[in-house]
Amino acid sequence: MKKVLTFLLLIVIILPLSAQGAVEKSVRASEEVEINMAVMQGPSGFGAAGLFRNQGKLNEKTKVDVTVYPSPNEVIARLANGEIDVAALPTNVAANLYAKNVGVKVAAITGEGMLMLLSTDHSIEKLEDLANRKINIPGSGSTPDQITRIMVSAFGFDPDTDVELDYSIAAPAQVAQMMIANRVDLAVMPEPFVTLILKSNPKAIPLLDMQNLWGSLTGVDNYPMTVAVISDKFIEKHPDRVTVIMDALKDSIEWVNSNPKDASVLIEEAGIMAAAMAVDSIPRCNLVFTKAEDGYIAMDTYLKVLQGFDYSSIGGSLPDESFYLSY
Repeated sequence: MKKVLTFLLLIVIILPLSAQGAVEKSVRASEEVEINMAVMQGPSGFGAAGLFRNQGKLNEKTKVDVTVYPSPNEVIARLANGEIDVAALPTNVAANLYAKNVGVKVAAITGEGMLMLLSTDHSIEKLEDLANRKINIPGSGSTPDQITRIMVSAFGFDPDTDVELDYSIAAPAQVAQMMIANRVDLAVMPEPFVTLILKSNPKAIPLLDMQNLWGSLTGVDNYPMTVAVISDKFIEKHPDRVTVIMDALKDSIEWVNSNPKDASVLIEEAGIMAAAMAVDSIPRCNLVFTKAEDGYIAMDTYLKVLQGFDYSSIGGSLPDESFYLSY
């Protein structure tokens, strides 16, 4: 009899709790939600272009509002104060936020490496010929800078003494114009400037594909340049919409890759980049969608290499597994 009474008591307690959970889930599903998403100008924002279709409406109850920013700084500030729910960021910037206890998790890799060492000097035929040469880098501390230093070290050079890394021209557009005008011999460039230079200067050639070298050095095909992060507050408040926005972003990236001409129009309208610059470079931008749990090895390898080279570039410590969102 005591066992029966205990069992009945448990049922009395558990059933209301289960019913309450079901009601809360039903209420969340019926709630209209607007997701605030941030992307930056340039190729890292290309993948979001498809989200502008249908005025950002993802389903009957979910809409995404995408805002374009010129640099990560404004995005970081707005993520920290809760204004932004989802953002596309450089991978090391996301790691820095996590290290500083800003509540974010990586949901997916949205862009892989797309850097090239370009040359207008055809006398350079092998890696040894780079000794004592000047290589222009658009931005100290940028991803091109980090990858170049890692690669130059892998060649056996000291990046501070054996080659000259020139940061005097910070804007990649300016470096591109200098190379087109044959005023720069060597430069590590991202898309879409690689495509622009190769189209505009017949002397320019791709001397080194940074991604192929990365694969040779690490055994991982590519490195994650851009990731989509979601705020912990959004995950907690709207767990049912995480899959909605990530499925929409995946569809957007696939659409951009398959429809560069149409996508480039939306890219320009959004203020991400001029259509004429975007359209030819989209096929070379390595826009991807890989769930964080599937891209863990690539991200962990990349962050470990950055940590070993300059631990401050990822915020001082390697993110633990809770940095990666499973959904």
